[in-house]
Amino acid sequence: MSLTIDGAAIKTPTKFLIRRYNLTKSGRVASGKMTMEIIAQKREFNFEYSTIMGTELDNILNLIMNPSKPFFTLAYMENGVSKSARCYAGAIPSDLLRSDIWMWTDVNFSLIEQ
Repeated sequence: MSLTIDGAAIKTPTKFLIRRYNLTKSGRVASGKMTMEIIAQKREFNFEYSTIMGTELDNILNLIMNPSKPFFTLAYMENGVSKSARCYAGAIPSDLLRSDIWMWTDVNFSLIEQ
């Protein structure tokens, strides 16, 4: 699987999950009936790495955690079709596995569509 962030290739994750959802505006009318308007359809991209080298993690962090550039473009393939989304990063937890060669384990994070 080929994944890029602003044109730079990143390590293929152990798991790559896409969540699709509707952003809605809803309320209730006097009768109690719910009304709903779909504002937009968005995606959340979940990346999981069982293990990743420190240099590979640094590459990803440099692309998605830039304080002067909070949004970036994720490009990926879905069902044989090239797709992209303008995203921002969620929290990025990770556990240090080894410090002699800097390997991290259980790294997972979400990129959320703008």
